[in-house]
Amino acid sequence: MNRTYCNPLPLPNYQLGRDVLMPNYAGAAFREMADPSVIRFKDRWYLFPSAGMLWYSDDLLNWTYHPIEPFDPGYAPTVVQRGDVLYLTASWTCAAIWRATDPLGPWERLGTFDHDLDENPTWLKDHEGKPVRWGDPMLFVDDDGALYCYFNGDRPTTRADHPWKLEPCHGVIFGVRLRDDDPSAFAHEPVPLINFDPSHVWERFGECNQRTSLPVLEGPWLNKIDGRYYLQYSGCGTQFKSYALGCYVADSPLGPFVYQKRNPILIHRGGLVNGCAHHSMVEGPGGHLWCFYTTLVGIHSGMERRIGMDPAGLDVNGELYVAGPTETPQHAPGVCSEPLCGNDLGLLPLSVNCQVRASSAAPGYPPRFAVDNEIRTGWQAASADTPQWLEANLEDEFQISAARTIFADEGLDPRGGILPGPYRYRILATRDCQTWEVLCDQSDNTVDRNIAYDTWPATFARRVRLEVLSAPAGMAIAVLEFTVFGAAQ
Repeated sequence: MNRTYCNPLPLPNYQLGRDVLMPNYAGAAFREMADPSVIRFKDRWYLFPSAGMLWYSDDLLNWTYHPIEPFDPGYAPTVVQRGDVLYLTASWTCAAIWRATDPLGPWERLGTFDHDLDENPTWLKDHEGKPVRWGDPMLFVDDDGALYCYFNGDRPTTRADHPWKLEPCHGVIFGVRLRDDDPSAFAHEPVPLINFDPSHVWERFGECNQRTSLPVLEGPWLNKIDGRYYLQYSGCGTQFKSYALGCYVADSPLGPFVYQKRNPILIHRGGLVNGCAHHSMVEGPGGHLWCFYTTLVGIHSGMERRIGMDPAGLDVNGELYVAGPTETPQHAPGVCSEPLCGNDLGLLPLSVNCQVRASSAAPGYPPRFAVDNEIRTGWQAASADTPQWLEANLEDEFQISAARTIFADEGLDPRGGILPGPYRYRILATRDCQTWEVLCDQSDNTVDRNIAYDTWPATFARRVRLEVLSAPAGMAIAVLEFTVFGAAQ
């Protein structure tokens, strides 16, 4: 079981939301990690998400947080390797290209500083040498060394004479080759590659895909597989459960691109893991393709998000798809020889909507909210006294081997000095409801994990208890979801 994972990923040090750090922000504090760009560099994988970076891993399972500069260059960062050099860029805010020879830096910013006609700062130039910006860029290097960028354009401008009058720009995905001698400049005029199509119902804006008047296509990502170019993109808005991935295919990097019959390639409107889009795809251990994608929390903000991953690949018709999203324990990358069809461990979420009780509960936060398979509700203890516990009655005896705990960060207030930190807890089980066995002991935990995924040797149990020994200083003891996984009888 120690070579498994479960979504959302239990990455250490999920960071504060980008808006939370703004001087004039007055809303509730939240964490944000989304738009993951994962690259493989010298047999190690590096994860660059929005709102701060980065994380690295030797196996796509265990991740280490290592902040770098630029710490937050803008939403949706992207990194690519060309030869011995890495290039990095991001969206809108001070749009620029950085260069380095190692993901950990140092990073050097290219280009010259200027402002576009709307007075937005930028280091980028279009094919005519005019200052421009881009949104949700994705850098891609073809086999011949040519460097391309795919993006959804700048935000609408108020200037009719602006060189990038792309309004409404959110319904178009562009591609452009960058200059070999100066990657901060376009080699030619950008080419529109994907246009919003209202007949693709999943692309329509809104929770129920009900609006055609505000097209949002964003987050492009390109993979070259067996000589063909698979251009993926996201719609219909990161704040919605219906956020999903689509794919077009071409025989050249700038098209023409044709819409796959199999679309969307990743979507889930229900369950615990939804809003699954704005992603990247990278080759993992064993040569298989893995998709890292955004998942929605959305309690305090539509930008309150986490990250998931699942295997991806081509079906028998040569069309790209993602085998997900998954919400139960899966084999880690490199374990299963055929992850597209055999990655699931077959474990069930036994505690969902089961009988549950707690040591105490604050008004409006009953213990049943922690087992309803809904990330937007949760249990909160009535006081900060410890220990506090949450107990799931599985109502029969099952063989259990894992649990996912999603903590709530209730009371997070960075301006008031209440910051994220480690939870300390234990997970216990009983068969006879009298003698309790400790399955997982995190009483000395020093790692900040907003999401915890714990495993142990398969054990028979009828009741399972999460015992919280301490919460981060100043925060209430609160759990959004506690899920116990095990085998069916």
